[in-house]
Amino acid sequence: MNALTHPGFISYFFTNTLSLLGMWILKVGMGWLAWQITQSTFWTSVVSLLLMAPVGLLGPFIAVFVERWDARRAMLATKISMVIITTAIFVIQFLGLHNLWTLVACSTALGFLSAFQHPVRLVFISLVVPRPYLASAVGLNSVSWNLSRIIGPGIAGLTIYSFGLSPTFFLATTFNVPLIICLYFLALNPRLPEAGDTSGFMKRMIDGGAVAMRTPVIFSALILVSLNSFFVRGILEIQPAIVGQIMGGKSYDLAIVTAAAGVGSLLASGWIGLGRLEKSQIQKQLWPMLITGILASALLHFFVSLTVVSLIFIVTGFTATIVGIGAQTLIQLEVQESYRARVMTWWSTISFGSLFLGGTMAGLLGDIVGMDYAILFMMLAAGTLAIFVLPRIKTVTRSNSV
Repeated sequence: MNALTHPGFISYFFTNTLSLLGMWILKVGMGWLAWQITQSTFWTSVVSLLLMAPVGLLGPFIAVFVERWDARRAMLATKISMVIITTAIFVIQFLGLHNLWTLVACSTALGFLSAFQHPVRLVFISLVVPRPYLASAVGLNSVSWNLSRIIGPGIAGLTIYSFGLSPTFFLATTFNVPLIICLYFLALNPRLPEAGDTSGFMKRMIDGGAVAMRTPVIFSALILVSLNSFFVRGILEIQPAIVGQIMGGKSYDLAIVTAAAGVGSLLASGWIGLGRLEKSQIQKQLWPMLITGILASALLHFFVSLTVVSLIFIVTGFTATIVGIGAQTLIQLEVQESYRARVMTWWSTISFGSLFLGGTMAGLLGDIVGMDYAILFMMLAAGTLAIFVLPRIKTVTRSNSV
């Protein structure tokens, strides 16, 4: 069922989209500022990826507690704290005091807050809509993410070019306010407490991982997610370094290629978010999309034209989203409610952790051999590894596996 027919989801969808818009504006601005300050693909990648790395490191630990937290209060607390940090980023830039270490510190602080918010958000969507709407809501949440990914970089590029980075950071901060208001008033479905669950911290965390590992669909989905995030999404998330070194571009070029990736991602998430794909149809798409994303990423070695690079990012944005959100949807539909946060956070951990490692490796190699060769070498390794794990991946792509 289409989640946009549910009134509560509509208000959450639009305010969350605006908040994500602010996040993308901030991300592009910080990435570009890092490139201007350092001229290093490694440090530019680190600043960009620290916004997400703690999700991969801390997710399983935080998720143990998330299942017992008040989801509304947790979402409000993390979102308000993020606004405080983004306000600090704006003030420091307004005063002209940013350097590499202020950017690293602010990215790390936002990343830690994201580590707390992300497991909450994965549970929160199941409280906004009834289960029949869940597959559509997950896909539409991806639409929200990727719609902001298209518009946000465009706004960022325009404001950076026309007004500078200070107004860009101020705009990013204000876009978070409507979601805070929505979260306060939004009606949520009741959430039943876990009866008789008195397990300790480590046991609850291990149990979540055990459920993921012994469920064939979930385990296979996580394998796909790790490959997709390390190789394809890792390249997508370090676009400031790619534009700066390979293309010798400006903020305008960065806005275009980031928006291009968002176009591909939006098309993919909209396709899933319409709620018309059966589970078996989603499963069949994942393996071919991973291979297509790897091949398309390798083409970045051969082309520097803005038009061609933008087309490449449309393709990789599409394939990466099909694999990532398709896998998330399968896991959401497969997991029991009592394990939802703990199992879903393993998706987050593997997704964001692999993304951070892959993007950082690409940035480091970029400083050593050049970004174009770094991407080519990584995609050659990706193709070899993907073929090696194909027997395991077939589990999730086989329609009768569940």
